[in-house]
Amino acid sequence: MPDSNFLKDQVQTMTTKDCLDTDNDLFSSSLHGDVLILKQKRHILHLSHDINKVQYFYDYLDSILNSNKFKAMIFFGESQKEPMTEYIRFLCESMSSFQGKVYIYRLFNVFNRFITTLASLNAVTVYVGRDHVSLFRLNIGLAYDYRILAEGTVFENLNADIGLLTKGSGYFMPRLLGVKKTTEVLQWRTFSSEEALQLGLVDRIVPLDRLEEETLEFVKMHLQQQTSTFLAIRKLLKCDQQALKRSLDLEDELIKERLEAPDFKHVFEKYCLTRFGKDVETLLATG
Repeated sequence: MPDSNFLKDQVQTMTTKDCLDTDNDLFSSSLHGDVLILKQKRHILHLSHDINKVQYFYDYLDSILNSNKFKAMIFFGESQKEPMTEYIRFLCESMSSFQGKVYIYRLFNVFNRFITTLASLNAVTVYVGRDHVSLFRLNIGLAYDYRILAEGTVFENLNADIGLLTKGSGYFMPRLLGVKKTTEVLQWRTFSSEEALQLGLVDRIVPLDRLEEETLEFVKMHLQQQTSTFLAIRKLLKCDQQALKRSLDLEDELIKERLEAPDFKHVFEKYCLTRFGKDVETLLATG
C-alpha cells in the first residue's frame, strides 16, 4: 500500500525541479557550497514496493540532472552490518508471489534510471562505501567517477552462488578491467577493498573515522583542477549513453530468463537452507 505520509513529507521539500535538499526514509541530501551530499538510509530495493516513492525518486533525479547549483556530488552508501539479508528476502518474495515479480521488474527500471542519470551528470561524482558492499552496490558505484572506501570494507557477490547475473555488471567494469578480468571478478564470491584497489575498481581506502573528512578533501582537490576537461574526457571514453542503455536492457532480459528457469527456485531454496538454515517461507515470515 502506498505510503501517503512519505509524499506528504516531501511537499514542502520539493516544490520545484530545482530543489536539491530533501530528507526521507530512503536518503537525505543537502547542498554544501558547490558540493551536493547524499546519504543513503535504506537499500534502493525498498523503492520497488511503492510506486509513489519511485515517482518521487525520478523527480529528484530530474532535479539533480537539470541543476547547475553544484559541481560535485558525493553519495555515502548506507552502513550494512548484516550483508545481503534484505536482498535475500527480496528474492524470496519474488519466488513466492506475482507481486514479488512486479517488484523485481520495477527495481530494474529504478536502477536503470539511476545509472543513466549518473552517467549524464555534468559534475564530478564520488561513491563512498563501508562495511559490507554487495556487487549490486559496487556496480552502482562504478557509474560514479571515483570510489572511496572505509578500511575493512568487504565486497560480497551472493549471485555467484545462485547463478544469477547482478544488475550493472555489463558496462562499467569491462571498461575499467577489460573483458577477461571482468569475467573472472564477476564470479568471485567475496573480495577485499585492498583487492578492489589493486584492480582499479576503487580509488582510495581511508580510516572509517576520517571517511567523510577525507572524501570532502578529495573532492575539493579535484574541483581545483580543470573539471570541464575531465567531464569531456569522461563523456568521450566512459559514457556512451546508447551502449549503456543496450547493456542495461540486455541485463534485464538475462536476469528474467534466469529467474524463470526451471531449476532456479530449487537452487535458490537450497542456498537459503545452506546459508541461513531456513527455507524461503521461513525467511519471509521472519522478515
